[in-house]
Amino acid sequence: MPSGPSGPTIAWSFEHSVEAAASAEAAWRFWTDVSNWRFDRSVESVTVEPAFEPGARGVTRQRGASPVAWSIREAADRHAVIEMELPGALVVFEWSFEPAGPDRARITQRVTLSGPQARDYVDMADAHLAKGIPEGMRTLAEVLGRARPPE
Repeated sequence: MPSGPSGPTIAWSFEHSVEAAASAEAAWRFWTDVSNWRFDRSVESVTVEPAFEPGARGVTRQRGASPVAWSIREAADRHAVIEMELPGALVVFEWSFEPAGPDRARITQRVTLSGPQARDYVDMADAHLAKGIPEGMRTLAEVLGRARPPE
């Protein structure tokens, strides 16, 4: 994988944030329970083994699509890094859950695409990730606001 002085060369990146009516800790607990990822109607199921922790592997099954395998590189202190390998490329999803006031969380997702063939996936990333991430995060914030997870 080509890299620059600080790591792999990034061919594409996207970042989006939302605020939710839940504490950062409650939002983090809700999100790290992958059974809750089904708030996204396109998600049929999500599994992670052994648990939501570094080194764990997961699979997301979306309706009408092939299963997507991923792994957790980091998961601590309301911050997670999830990686998905593609032929010749790596997609990295970085999530953070920060306090944004009393019982409010600012949730940020940053996605990067890197690797020797990453440019081959830029159009797909623009079409699917850049469109789907804001929608999904908006829905997550709505679900958190309705669920009011316990503190």
